[in-house]
Amino acid sequence: MHIAPSFPNLSVLLIDASPHYRRIVRTMLYQAQLHRIFEASDLASAATMFIQKQPNIVILDWDLPDNGSIKCLAAIRSFKTSPFAKAPVLVMMEKADRRSVVQAAKLGAHEIITKPISPNNLWLHLTGIINIPRKYREQSGSITLVPRAISNAMF
Repeated sequence: MHIAPSFPNLSVLLIDASPHYRRIVRTMLYQAQLHRIFEASDLASAATMFIQKQPNIVILDWDLPDNGSIKCLAAIRSFKTSPFAKAPVLVMMEKADRRSVVQAAKLGAHEIITKPISPNNLWLHLTGIINIPRKYREQSGSITLVPRAISNAMF
């Protein structure tokens, strides 16, 4: 058993259509001292919650109905419509096939994690998001992430 890291004073927007899976992830987040967790089950409630709560981190299920996750991530990264275009996004995928992973990365996902998620794996990805910030660049009306290999070579 590993000891959970502590990420106090951060807020998380958890977007997943499954109330059961949101409960599981919420429990893992509580163990890491993340107590300001806002939940959304669809694109409309996620957009409202994102604007109202201005979360530090977004955890997004890639398998939302009607391509909701693609629309959600694109909306977050659109600096013309989103005042918080640089919010870190961790994408959860049921099946991490190459096409989906590449698409999520191109849309600006910081980290991609495959379901089912273990607490240690979630904490590892959150630690990466928090402690190793990614660089951004503006491109075609959106904010995109600089790939880690390029970002690390710049130092």
